[in-house]
Amino acid sequence: MKNAQHFIVWLALLVFSSVTFASQNSNADKADVPPSAKLVYTVKAQYNGLDLNGNAFIRWEAGKQSYSLQNEAKISLLGKLLDADSNGKIDAHGLVPEKYTEKRIRKEQTTTTFNYTENIVSFRENKTAPLKETVQDRASIVWQLASVARANPERFAVNSTWTFPVAGRSKIEPWTFRVVKTGSISTPMGQIKTVQLTRNGKKDKEMHVWLAPEKNWYPVQILFNERGGLQLLQTLKAITPLPE
Repeated sequence: MKNAQHFIVWLALLVFSSVTFASQNSNADKADVPPSAKLVYTVKAQYNGLDLNGNAFIRWEAGKQSYSLQNEAKISLLGKLLDADSNGKIDAHGLVPEKYTEKRIRKEQTTTTFNYTENIVSFRENKTAPLKETVQDRASIVWQLASVARANPERFAVNSTWTFPVAGRSKIEPWTFRVVKTGSISTPMGQIKTVQLTRNGKKDKEMHVWLAPEKNWYPVQILFNERGGLQLLQTLKAITPLPE
C-alpha cells in the first residue's frame, strides 16, 4: 500500500501534471498557452489486484504575462493525495515557473523556487541546482507541452520527440516525450480526437499523455504504468471555461 500511495501521488502530480523536434532546442519553439479552465478527471488505479477510484481537478488560469495552476487529487481509501500549486510568468516560449508548492499525503509541504536573476533553483532541504535555461516543474510540464503543441500543431507528427528540463524533488532532469499515435479515445465526454505521447522513465516506469487538438490541446487522459505492479489512469470528464 505504501508503494501504491507513492505512485498514485506521482501520477496525480504529472496530470496537474520536453520540447525538441528531432535535435532542436526546446527554447527555440514558440508557444500558445491554452485558455483558462477548470478540468475534472476520473482516477482509476490497479495495484496488486486492488481497484481504487477517485477524482482529480486542475484549475488553470492564464493571463497575458502570468499563469497559475492549482491541483488536487483524492482517491478511495486514501483520501486527499495531493495539493500542488505552480505559479510563474508567460513569455514567447511558454511557461516560466517561479514557485512550485507541493503537499503530499503524510508528507510535509515542499517548495521549489526558480530564481532567474541569480540563475539557481532551490529545492527542499536547502538543495540547489544551476538554472541555465527555463526549467519546468512537475505540474507545469504537461501544460508547457500543450502550449507548444497549440503553436506548432503540424510538428506533432508521429515519431517526433519533445524534451524539456524538469525540476524534480532535488534535481533537474530532461523529460522526453515521443508522439506515438493519433486517433480518438473514449471519455465520459464522449469520443475525443487526440495526439498520444509517451515518456519512458527510469525504473521501468512509463507515462502516456493524450492531448486533444480540438479542445485547446488540453490533456484529456494520462496513463502511468509501473511494470510489475501499478497502473493508473486519469480521464477527463468535464471542462469549465474560466474568465481570462
